[in-house]
Amino acid sequence: MLSKQFQCRDCGGLAGYRSRRRSFIEKYLLPVLLLRPVRCGDCFRRSYRPLFVPVRERNESDVTNQAAA
Repeated sequence: MLSKQFQCRDCGGLAGYRSRRRSFIEKYLLPVLLLRPVRCGDCFRRSYRPLFVPVRERNESDVTNQAAA
């Protein structure tokens, strides 16, 4: 189950991005289990993946620019 590359379980997309941690469990329990929230860049489905799977960082400036437009 430990893969070396992100692949969405729903659509098969290869672009994964870090997702914000939303709850107490995601902030404090998931890191103990070596997991983090990840969002697919193609279908935007959110899931939990091992910390060792490389994913892209969130681009805050794009989100801020879109909200201002």
